[in-house]
Amino acid sequence: MRHWDVKKHKTEGWVIASLTSTAIAAVLAAPTSSVAQDQTTPPAREQAASQPVYRPPPRGAPGGRVGGASRGTIKVTAPLPTIQLLAPEGHAGLTTNPAPTLYFFVSQPVGWPTQFTISAPGRPSPLVEVNILAPTGAGIYAVRTADYHVRLEPGVVYTWSISVIINPKSRSRDIVASASLLRTVPDPVMESALRAASTSERAVMFAQAGLWYDAVAAAADIGAFDRHAALDALMNEVGLTEPARYDRQTTGGDRSR
Repeated sequence: MRHWDVKKHKTEGWVIASLTSTAIAAVLAAPTSSVAQDQTTPPAREQAASQPVYRPPPRGAPGGRVGGASRGTIKVTAPLPTIQLLAPEGHAGLTTNPAPTLYFFVSQPVGWPTQFTISAPGRPSPLVEVNILAPTGAGIYAVRTADYHVRLEPGVVYTWSISVIINPKSRSRDIVASASLLRTVPDPVMESALRAASTSERAVMFAQAGLWYDAVAAAADIGAFDRHAALDALMNEVGLTEPARYDRQTTGGDRSR
């Protein structure tokens, strides 16, 4: 069933620095304003927070994202999709979740096997390498890493990827998008503040604290209430203009939908 463009599939997985007191103070002092409402009125606290503004960590771990498109000449009977992971550029995205939910965008339906992978440096085999349901249309999809019993270790820069396997006998032709992922230890002060916050407020707090993947997950959680305004804002902030534009046009752009 498709209620929004962030698709949730049962068989898919929703997959070095600590926060400083200055960053936490900025999070807690952030101003709030109302957001667009859906026809179903959300709780009052869900309407209070402003759109999240992502502030990269001051000393971000190396890494970033690499977009996925066709490589070389491939003879296929249908146009090839592009893949973009919802991840920041130029540094590893942070999470405090040992089993985070990860998101990716595809430009069109995928008619080939699709694979999700998480790998770690120094390990001979991936932490996770599984086939997932091929996307049935353009849009943003979620991968729940908890479905694969993932537990990320703090301080390790992981690489996660989505691959479209055009030819199983020639994996060099795969369409692959990858990004870096780093789990950090949550700050006790922020954890306390988060317990009293609404989901929309959590998205703002995570973004301002530099916790990219946690901010995206929180923004996706309120998508039914704000028509993906928070999620689209985060994507635009890190240069994911195509996914944000598509999402606005199909879900958020027409605020009367």
